[in-house]
Amino acid sequence: MATDWYRNKTWDTNTLTDFESRLKRARGTFHKAQYLKIQGLELLDTTDFETQEIGVKLLLRVIREYSMEEMEVIQSHEALGYYYLEIGNFEKAEFHLRIVVERYNNKTRNGTSWMADLKLAEVILKTNQPGKLDEAHNYVSNFPLNGLSFNNQRFYHSELAAILCEKMNKKSEAKEYATKALEYSKITTPDFARHKTLGLVKVTDEQIKRLKKIAGR
Repeated sequence: MATDWYRNKTWDTNTLTDFESRLKRARGTFHKAQYLKIQGLELLDTTDFETQEIGVKLLLRVIREYSMEEMEVIQSHEALGYYYLEIGNFEKAEFHLRIVVERYNNKTRNGTSWMADLKLAEVILKTNQPGKLDEAHNYVSNFPLNGLSFNNQRFYHSELAAILCEKMNKKSEAKEYATKALEYSKITTPDFARHKTLGLVKVTDEQIKRLKKIAGR
């Protein structure tokens, strides 16, 4: 059993019973939605698919049952979008990410990772949707780079933009982004001295090879 009743990393009948009992006694819709979301995120962060699917169900409950708690709902959509992108369910990833991006456009990025529009661009690129490439390009080219705190995030943006621009035959732009990505890949010092791996770029030889090709090296 986890220290906090809403941070379980495994799930069985006893865990479910205890969680639902405590959730029922929680005060107000905000706390109920927050506990559901946190537990859902904890289960998504495991490596067991069946456990992750329980996490998905909990996050969907946040969306369905606590629509009045906007922040918890948008964070649940974002987490589901990222999860579905990671496992290759691009249709569901696009659905959830578009809801987050709509909030970016209508309100604010605050309370999110700031990167849902980049993830949506990645989905469009990976699913080969020619009619949406201009939309994806708009996301990467207009992205507020000041919102990226770490070098691995900056690398992700530059690499994504380079590959996208190459696909759209925007050669000079692709070359510029690829060059930036290669520069970020060479940084070996962490963003914060106390956190030796935080923000470090993890890149494969295949990625470097492709970026060098785009950059004309």
